[in-house]
Amino acid sequence: MGSKERIERAKDNIRTDILDAAMGMVKNEGWQSLSMRKIADSIEYTPPVIYCYFLNKEAVLIELAKRCYAMLNAHIEYYLEPITDTRQRLEMIMIAYMDFAIKEKELYQLINGVGTDLNDVRKAFPGLTRLMNLFREEIEKLTKEKPLTEELFLCKYFTLVSFVHGLISVNYYFKDIDKAMNDKILKEGMAGVINSI
Repeated sequence: MGSKERIERAKDNIRTDILDAAMGMVKNEGWQSLSMRKIADSIEYTPPVIYCYFLNKEAVLIELAKRCYAMLNAHIEYYLEPITDTRQRLEMIMIAYMDFAIKEKELYQLINGVGTDLNDVRKAFPGLTRLMNLFREEIEKLTKEKPLTEELFLCKYFTLVSFVHGLISVNYYFKDIDKAMNDKILKEGMAGVINSI
């Protein structure tokens, strides 16, 4: 391996170290408490070194949000794998979505708080597009209106996501809601949306 390749590998390793340290901080302290100085201290570099890899804290957070979307999608896809019934698949997407949000509260809050000032979040976060397509695949199978228009899809998608996001918020506030209650609420709420599809 030549020196150019070693230098590139070293740069990639430092970038990965920065993101790994930042992810650990977000999980432990929340995304709002992240700072370039904390990251630098954590990996024993100076803040100017961090700025060589990321323009600012927002750039770090955007990269972390990309990771979080990938984790969320992997979580959902894991639970979807054994299910073949379309309605059950749509329900499982919602259940797995909520499960991730409750287990990974800080990461879920990160993906819902970062990028709100971006013009095109789907372009910035390819994982969001993948998440939307997981919903789209099942909604298209259930829809009575063929082909599924983008307007109809977005209406159903935003309704489902708003519903589960609201339930997630309730769980953050009322910490003693058990999984059986969540599943019951999810199924009842989704039944109304799914039946309207």
